[in-house]
Amino acid sequence: MRRDGDAPDSPVLDDVAKKAQQAADTAGRAVQGVLDDPRLRERLPGGSLPLLGAGLVSAAVLVPVLPFVGGGLDLPWAALMLVAAGMLGAREWSAAGRPLPDALKPVVSWAGHPAFLPMFTALTVTQAFLSLGLGVAALLWVLAALVVGSVQWRAFRASSAAQVELPRRPAEVRLKRWVFAGVAACAVAMLLPWSGWSGSLVPTARLHRERTITIDDNFGQEIHDDHQWKFNTLVFPSSRGGASGRGRLGATGVVLGLLALGVLASVRRARQAVPTVVMPVLAGLITVWALTGLSAKLGPWLFLLGILAVDVAVAREWLGHRSASGPPAPPEPPAST
Repeated sequence: MRRDGDAPDSPVLDDVAKKAQQAADTAGRAVQGVLDDPRLRERLPGGSLPLLGAGLVSAAVLVPVLPFVGGGLDLPWAALMLVAAGMLGAREWSAAGRPLPDALKPVVSWAGHPAFLPMFTALTVTQAFLSLGLGVAALLWVLAALVVGSVQWRAFRASSAAQVELPRRPAEVRLKRWVFAGVAACAVAMLLPWSGWSGSLVPTARLHRERTITIDDNFGQEIHDDHQWKFNTLVFPSSRGGASGRGRLGATGVVLGLLALGVLASVRRARQAVPTVVMPVLAGLITVWALTGLSAKLGPWLFLLGILAVDVAVAREWLGHRSASGPPAPPEPPAST
């Protein structure tokens, strides 16, 4: 029997959540067992797992430069991930007692900011998801995500955000369930086909030559070449994801937004640390991205269904928060003399 104040019964969601939790716990224990192996730790400077994660990220970015190895990032993202991995590596190298040039000391302090590791983890997990497939680079990204994700999980468990919170309100339980279900549907949808091609339209110019040959009555030839610049549009296929949702423009930001929604829905202290409008804005922007990619394929419609479930859950939580705060109290009338 359900007591007053408990979350409403949802057997299907409860069963799915329990199975997902069991699978996650099993996978987590297996990964932790490998990462805690003393034979691995003794080969790392200071036994630093973050240093291993930074090395794997750097390798995942640089390996596709080799011939016959695909799965490379676009240049801006490759540069960003290399710089971030270098910052984390410098921080861990210094923490292990190894000397660093004086010019890198500010980098170590920047990498020591509390927000650096969560952002680096989110970017690594995002790039690993976008690069899923067969190949050396894809394997390196998955390994990097496992290592960096494990480091971030340990840091989270040791922080105040993981402390036991007050009993969750039924609305909070419902928010977490539906956001997680919607985000999972969106993730599956991004692996499915979205269109017949995926890439970017890039206008280019090329020098075009037109040759005119004139023959006179004596069978003499006069050749005239006319060179003109002509503009055309080239289609550059996406380097990752093919025709799936992962190959669409803005997919990286969308995956980051979905990760942020999952974190905000599951950690109350994270929601309290940001304005209440953040979740509705994120969900709304991702919904617009989904609407602009609708086609006759299954992928975009499954994604739209998932993000609409998130929209409903976020809207109910936001409206409930606004009604709970209530209108400001009217000012008290001045005391009569």
